[in-house]
Amino acid sequence: MSQFVHTWPSQWQRDGGVYLASKDLTDIAYHFRQDQRVTRLSNIALWSNTESVTDFDYSWHPDPHEPDYEYHFPTQHQSAGGPVYPGTAGIKLSSDQRATRLASEDNWSIPEGMTVDKSWHPNPLDPVYTYHFPTKWQSAGGVIYSSDTASNGIKFADIVTEEEPSRENWTIPDDVDQSTIDFTWRPNVLDPPYIYHFPIGNIQSSGLTYTAFGAEEVKLMDYFPGHDNNAFKELDVFYVDKNNNLSQTRYKKLLEKYPKMQRIRYANSMLETIRRCVNRSETTRFWVISSENIYDDFDFDWRPESWQSYMTHVFGSQWNKWSDTFLINKWEFERASKWAKGIEEFPNLNFVKDQQVLVPDDLHAIVYVAWEYNDFGQFELLQKQYPNITRTRFVDNYLDTFKRIINNHEGHDYIWIISSLCDYSKFDFSWQPEPWQSEMIHVFPTGSQKRGDTFYIHVPSFKQQMHDLEILDWFNVINYPKDQGVARFETPVIEYSGDSIVDAIKQLKFDVAPYEFLVNVNNEVDKQGFLRYQLTPCLWRQKDRAVYSLSEDNASALVSRDVRNGIDSQVYDFPYIEKIDNKTLTSPVLDIVFISNGEPDAERWYSALVESLGIDYHNRLKRVENVNGRIAAYQAAAQASETDWFFAVFAKLEVERNFDWAWRPDYFQEAKHYIFHARNPVNGLVYGHQAMIAYNRRLVLETNESGLDFTLTRAHQVVPIISGTAHYNTDPWMTWRTAFREVLKLKQFQEQKPSIENEGRLNAWLSKGNSVENGTWSIRGAHDAVDYYNEVAGDPAKLQLSFEWAWLRDKFNKLLS
Repeated sequence: MSQFVHTWPSQWQRDGGVYLASKDLTDIAYHFRQDQRVTRLSNIALWSNTESVTDFDYSWHPDPHEPDYEYHFPTQHQSAGGPVYPGTAGIKLSSDQRATRLASEDNWSIPEGMTVDKSWHPNPLDPVYTYHFPTKWQSAGGVIYSSDTASNGIKFADIVTEEEPSRENWTIPDDVDQSTIDFTWRPNVLDPPYIYHFPIGNIQSSGLTYTAFGAEEVKLMDYFPGHDNNAFKELDVFYVDKNNNLSQTRYKKLLEKYPKMQRIRYANSMLETIRRCVNRSETTRFWVISSENIYDDFDFDWRPESWQSYMTHVFGSQWNKWSDTFLINKWEFERASKWAKGIEEFPNLNFVKDQQVLVPDDLHAIVYVAWEYNDFGQFELLQKQYPNITRTRFVDNYLDTFKRIINNHEGHDYIWIISSLCDYSKFDFSWQPEPWQSEMIHVFPTGSQKRGDTFYIHVPSFKQQMHDLEILDWFNVINYPKDQGVARFETPVIEYSGDSIVDAIKQLKFDVAPYEFLVNVNNEVDKQGFLRYQLTPCLWRQKDRAVYSLSEDNASALVSRDVRNGIDSQVYDFPYIEKIDNKTLTSPVLDIVFISNGEPDAERWYSALVESLGIDYHNRLKRVENVNGRIAAYQAAAQASETDWFFAVFAKLEVERNFDWAWRPDYFQEAKHYIFHARNPVNGLVYGHQAMIAYNRRLVLETNESGLDFTLTRAHQVVPIISGTAHYNTDPWMTWRTAFREVLKLKQFQEQKPSIENEGRLNAWLSKGNSVENGTWSIRGAHDAVDYYNEVAGDPAKLQLSFEWAWLRDKFNKLLS
């Protein structure tokens, strides 16, 4: 039959080993009772590994219903290593209780100055390792636990050793607060020996180092071995008072944040001023700052890298790398200042880029040079931003204007001189030069003009030189910064029509600006582009205020007010003229008018002309035919032309195939005709006879009477360019009359204004050409002309008959009879 076996628990297990059961049980079923408990007695004899532990209850026993395990008990350090209860069914870890492992001197290696809990032991169930123990800073600090049988390599223990602080091996800079350093730091004993460089703040190598024995190689650390990453001592700060307007205000503001800051008066130079700071500084390194700058966001905890510790550190502003802000090493300064004339000559300057100081834009006086033109209320706007700005009048040139300004600014180191012609809405007056540029004149560009209208001047230097200067350019030395510039207010663009820019200049009012753009309506020009923004003339003196020609024919120009009263009949009366190579402004191609009246080879030379013209000139070609009367023919040609000048091509002229049709008249001169050269095929002369003429259209239409030569009755100019060959010797009649008329003119010119050149031409007509077709008729016509001239004693009225074809034909016929 089946009955229960009653068992009662012990203090450790549900079956404490006490039973109540029948003798004839067939099936056993345990009844684990809870009405009372058995107390088991200790039996240390059953246990092993008991000699190294304490605080253990050996009354423990296994559950008799479990397999016969070997039970291992934990210690305060490991899951095994305490007492062991024997068994044969394998190892089992028990967590019923924990023994306290006793300290042991065995197997330990502990460096001097370090302590560790010697009760620690390895887990006996693990392979046998050599154990390294961590410190607060390292995974292996020098404490080692290792037995003779350790053969499985290194393992890192999990308890932290303690170290005594030691300053041995440390190098500590003077400006590092030693109380912030944890001197228990040691290197990792498993690492090679290094010279350890530690950061402070943003300084990667602050000078704080730990040198391991035998170390030669540097290792840069990424943490500070202490309690406070901002471990630098507070350095002395010297506030250099330059007696500027806001010096006192800025000093008081900084003093609230840096109560130990000292104020010192600026003395002649920063070198001399800092020399006084050296005597007062209690720290090896100290700050020198300027009352001219703003230090609201400046970090005075900045330090150099260790290899820069003996340098002089120079801090820049938003404009340059020098702002009279320095971190000085006292010993380096004393060494270098014995021979250097200024800090800029020091051998070990470090120009720091990590941070900048702010230079305000109201640091120096501003003088506003007022021209007599509208400045669009700019002075009033600047006055609101810079209440101390003053105004003065421009007088002819900048040098004389500056002399007057400088005399009124005694006691100023620097001043700005600016112009009412320029827009300063975006200009930054906080700009400052580099220290080696301090005594220069600094000239900021106006548009594309390097010699602009905005000046930053060192007053004492200018005053020293100004009496020896004849022009501003002679100043020693002028610097042209490219940091920023200004633009002038818009220059007016005036369009005009006609053939004389001189007349247009005389009509200019110059009531808006000292320059105005004069643009001929026939010129193609980007008025909004090149004219207004690309060309900016210099205004320093009258010689600079030139006339700037903007087109090939001088029809468009940038004209200064000085020009208006400096010219009479031509712009060349003014001594200062500049030619601008401007591809965006072009002059129109002149019309070409072919004039014929029944000449034998008219069609031949017209066809040759058409063939020689490029495609760009075909639409400029016009023809005037069969107009009776010389003046009428010329005026008909002028009427046909749409340009102010036109090329008159006569029917006897074989035009040069490579003639430059891009030639232009000169609008800077008075309106005139331009006479080109032509070859004479009979006598070999080359001059204006029967050559192409660039006629001024207006003058042609205004000429109703003329002497022997229509062209020469008005202003004219010879252009020594060969336009072609004049084929007048086609038959006896044509040849004779051409020679007759030309020699009459030459004879008259020689009588009125004799010249060797004219005499040579007369002789050539009278003697050369016998071997050329119809050449004898040319010579005969020349001699007949001289005879007739002498016969009528040069009477103009008699000579004028030579322009009547009937009279000429009659005279020719009589000579033949």
